Amino acid sequence: MGRRLTGSLRRHQGLWWASVPEAKGADRRREESFGSEDDARSWLAQAVSALQAGQPVPDPDPFRTHKRAARTKPAPPPPAPAKIQPDVASVAQAWMNAAYEDLRRGGPDRAERVRRIVDGYLVPWFAPRTTTVADVTYFMVHDWLLHLVGRDHATKNRSAPTVPPSSTGAVGAAGEELSLADVARLSAMSLPTVRRRWREGQLPGAYRNPKGHVRVPVESLDSVRSKRRAPTGLSQRYVADALWVLRRVLGFARANGLFPPGFDPTESLDAPTPDPAAARTRRPTRQPRPLSLPECARVASHLHPVHQIALWLQRIMGLRISEAFGVLLGDVVDLGDTALLAAQGQGGRSFNVRDDHGVVVAVPYKQTMKTAAGSRVLVVPASMLALIHAAVDAFHTDPETGRVDPADRLVPGIYQPNRSGQEGYRHAFEDAVAAEGLATADLGFRVSSHLLRKSLATDLAWQEGIEGAVRRRFMGHRAGDDVFGRIYTLDHPEIAPLVKVAAILDDKITSSIGTLLTPTTRRVHWATTSPLAARAEHVDATLAAVGWLVDPGSADEPLCDAERVASELDVYPTTARRWMADGTLPAVVAPDAQGVPRRYVRLAAVWAHRDRLAARILLPDLAEQLGLRYHEAYHMVHRLGLALEQHPTSRIYEVTPDAAAALRAELERIQALHRRSMKLPAAATQLHLAASTVRLLAQRGDLDIDPETDSSGLRFVTSASVKRYWIAHHEAKRRTAQPVAAVPVAEVARFTGETPRALMDLVRAGILEQVPGRRAVQLTATSLRVWMTDHERDLSTWPSTADDATVTPLRSRPVQRPAPAEAAAYVGQASGQLRA
Repeated sequence: MGRRLTGSLRRHQGLWWASVPEAKGADRRREESFGSEDDARSWLAQAVSALQAGQPVPDPDPFRTHKRAARTKPAPPPPAPAKIQPDVASVAQAWMNAAYEDLRRGGPDRAERVRRIVDGYLVPWFAPRTTTVADVTYFMVHDWLLHLVGRDHATKNRSAPTVPPSSTGAVGAAGEELSLADVARLSAMSLPTVRRRWREGQLPGAYRNPKGHVRVPVESLDSVRSKRRAPTGLSQRYVADALWVLRRVLGFARANGLFPPGFDPTESLDAPTPDPAAARTRRPTRQPRPLSLPECARVASHLHPVHQIALWLQRIMGLRISEAFGVLLGDVVDLGDTALLAAQGQGGRSFNVRDDHGVVVAVPYKQTMKTAAGSRVLVVPASMLALIHAAVDAFHTDPETGRVDPADRLVPGIYQPNRSGQEGYRHAFEDAVAAEGLATADLGFRVSSHLLRKSLATDLAWQEGIEGAVRRRFMGHRAGDDVFGRIYTLDHPEIAPLVKVAAILDDKITSSIGTLLTPTTRRVHWATTSPLAARAEHVDATLAAVGWLVDPGSADEPLCDAERVASELDVYPTTARRWMADGTLPAVVAPDAQGVPRRYVRLAAVWAHRDRLAARILLPDLAEQLGLRYHEAYHMVHRLGLALEQHPTSRIYEVTPDAAAALRAELERIQALHRRSMKLPAAATQLHLAASTVRLLAQRGDLDIDPETDSSGLRFVTSASVKRYWIAHHEAKRRTAQPVAAVPVAEVARFTGETPRALMDLVRAGILEQVPGRRAVQLTATSLRVWMTDHERDLSTWPSTADDATVTPLRSRPVQRPAPAEAAAYVGQASGQLRA
């Protein structure tokens, strides 16, 4: 039984204060002041009665009969700032203005991303379901997260709109026009989605009025709702960002007294993962892997030189796409043997930044990096420096004056100088990887230009001899996550550790693809607004001089197709195509007579490869010369510890002359071993013995052990010792066996009167000897003579009649005892009969 509802009454500062709960069972209380005790008790009694009856508390003004003396009114306080409206849209807008406009929490791009989340996903979901921001519940946020990932199967009663249906979901009469926001609210879609469908013409009858507002007829709602929706599930990262925005909005409302303190409807909620069928971006079906340098060279053959610069800046220098387009000529410092590249700006698109007065403006070049750790100085490998020199000579050097403007971008603009370029490069990269079978659909994971930067990071991560801090600084990350790495660790003043990284990258380039100047037949089509259009011929001639741009119709150096390459190298056409595809032969892509893109190789490159083939020794060829199978030669190389170089694409081992000599010497040693010795199993087969017996013979010294062995590691014995043991063993078998004089044990028992058991006891005692290997038990005549001679006295004293009292215990029955001479004669006669 609960406690009885009562009120409280107290006197403070000359007034009587009456207090009651705001509602029955509520924790918060309502307190009113009165001038007299009677007025306070009267109102308190009526308030308690009303609460018990479930009615609202009465107004206290009619109960105040005693008024206090009037006092001089104080001066009016200064006007308070406008209060924030308690609805979700107003609170979210006030938070964005305070965080991103006043405090400038993030840059303009981040503010725009947050604004899209609020306007596109947060407000359209919570505004129709709540009157104030305090109405947001746990299940409402829970269903919102499921809606963002495309799982709209939540129960209708736990997150249904709290406002009347007529104000949110009711559809107007025929002929009424709606705004895009109304269409988004009524169709349960985001405003950007509805706007995109209007632009695609999927809202019949929609138009823009003279005021610039888009009006949609009510009849078009059915077409929007009935349209089969594409996958709408957002990625987990985007949903996590949206959940972060909601928590900041609720925290802002709580700080301004618009949300209950201590209550968080987002507690224990995390961003879910969309189902594969509803996800906008498909999950990778295969393990992501980096793009190798030969694969990047194949992709580069489909790009013109301007886009190749951006590709190699990402793949070799590890720059982000905006950083690659933001490199200026003044950022590259040539020191002769080495060169430095300062990554300190971004370009290739429009960036929203704040000027000196805090106004957001759009600029084509941004003088800051994505993060504070992104500003860095890198050492340029020699191969990359050669590409930069060729690009400067072709695109940035005035042919008349030789002047170079250090403020120009290294990647020139095709339409306007020092502007844009990222969008065209992205599309060209996608077409190139698709042509080479390296697209997302082919590899099973997302393939974008950012994968080039990941590929370099993977190469550095698995390269021995590079410290972790050096890897992170080369990629533009902080040296560490602790205070020492984030704040106190500065870049090396002499850039000495990065010189090693540049040397390693240059070795990889030289050993795999040779050069970064990938020959291509694609020319740059300069726009008329570009200053390079006037000297396009000079640009093409400069690129052709270094072998970067190839003329497919050149008579001096023709392009060879797969058939011509196969005939020049004396290989099969399939081998030639494979070499042209994997980068063994530097190929260019050009259309054939029918306009179909084909791979071609310059004749000089074919001849150079032919010379390399003639000079090198391949492990398969050497194995064939030595009469070995390939796996035998391969294991011999590893057993000898020979270091062989492996081609990066074909993965074929090249054998040096010293290694070839070592392999030949090892093969001669093994052949000599097999000529003078044999393995233990082979010796066992030849001797017709068990392998264990032969092993014991070798350990005992009957067979001579050879100290050497072959790749099997088995023990060898000399053939001479095996032959010697074979002869000795078979000569012993050929000798005539001398017959052994023996007497059956039954005859001995009958003649001597002893039982067979007693005789066998004598055998076990070693007195008598048994003939081995015979089924019937026989005793040797020699042992019988010795035994009978030793026991002659006993034989002479044997009784002569059956009733003689002196009978030995071993005798089972009385017999006639023979004399010693008779016993000896009997033994001789019995043994002679057996021999006969």
